[in-house]
Amino acid sequence: MVDPPDDCSTLSQNGYVLEVMQHSYLWNDQVPDDVDPALYEEPRDILADLRYSEIDRWSRVADKVTSDALFEEGKTISYGFSHMRDADGKIRISFVHDDSPASRAGLVRGDEIIMINRLSISEIDAGGLWNDMFGPRELGVTVDLQVVEDEGVTRDVELTRDWIKIVTVPITNIIERDGRKIGYLYFTSFVDTAIPELDEAIAGFKQAGVDELVVDLRYNGGGRLKVARHLASLIAGDAGHDRELAYHVQYNYDLREENEEYKLDRLAHALTLKRVYFITTRRTLSASEVVINSVRPYVDTYVIGGVTGGKPVGMRSFDFCDKILYPITFRLVNADGETDYYDGLPTDCDAGDDLLSQLGDPGETSLAAVLDLIDGKGCTLGDPMAGAPAPSPDEVPFLVDPVHATIGAW
Repeated sequence: MVDPPDDCSTLSQNGYVLEVMQHSYLWNDQVPDDVDPALYEEPRDILADLRYSEIDRWSRVADKVTSDALFEEGKTISYGFSHMRDADGKIRISFVHDDSPASRAGLVRGDEIIMINRLSISEIDAGGLWNDMFGPRELGVTVDLQVVEDEGVTRDVELTRDWIKIVTVPITNIIERDGRKIGYLYFTSFVDTAIPELDEAIAGFKQAGVDELVVDLRYNGGGRLKVARHLASLIAGDAGHDRELAYHVQYNYDLREENEEYKLDRLAHALTLKRVYFITTRRTLSASEVVINSVRPYVDTYVIGGVTGGKPVGMRSFDFCDKILYPITFRLVNADGETDYYDGLPTDCDAGDDLLSQLGDPGETSLAAVLDLIDGKGCTLGDPMAGAPAPSPDEVPFLVDPVHATIGAW
């Protein structure tokens, strides 16, 4: 491992980032030997220059306080909503966190945003201004929105960033169809606080005698790898597959002796399933994809919605000064040897993300497509969302870390 910097001068911090990338980066053979740390203004700048740009979209330097709060306490500084561009090009609220500035302002999924800080969506698009529209992720930062609600009412909303507590399993539902009980679970984030919430939800399904399981990961960008293994164990661990391989963690060639295997756990409240259905979009990434890939060798697995984001790699974390460096340091491989899905995991059935229906509603397009599959109607081929999602600074960009890492990942 690389020793922490001797001091917190910019030069020492930059040098530390360079050493870590040369030693631990998955693509360390792509890191030049002749880099001068003194040429960069801050660690983020040198990291951006060292990243293997052909593949790596994720390595980053994060603030330690906010990162620890996120992964250890499930807290983040946020307005409390995410948004997407629908097939008609409109920007709509896709999700609102409970007890957040957005929820207290009355925003709900499906509301259309027509102006941000007094600029129309067309003006923001034309000026390429999305990255700056919501301001820095700091307490007290405000944004002015003009929204059109479901009833056609237009109103102005001012939101102020605040600490919010992430509820990782905000929606569960049991849908009864032809004598079968179908458990639906909407899951937001692979943070430490997710484990008891997942346990409670799955135990409730088990007690209710659920026959089929739908896991909605459509906006879940990932998080802790240990939480991914826990969810995979809840899905597949009680079907005779406990202690079977969940995934391999593979490091760069120089660190190959640290490669490790992780197995499914036997959990008393795990479900006994023949099939599992995952709802996904391009915003389904990382630990979410690990869950899908981990259970696929053991349970019939169906992916409904859109192709996932494609992140078959993760990182260890490196704590220095008031920052945490998260370089990509390993790839993930399932029991069938499947990895390197940089183009995303394909769907078994395409379906749209129906922003005008609430999550968990059996009539919502993606969930309706799942229910048609369960009913034996086959894939009804709903239309996938045509437009690329608008950037949403309030969505937390999660990555993954191995169970034995001493610090969490961003």
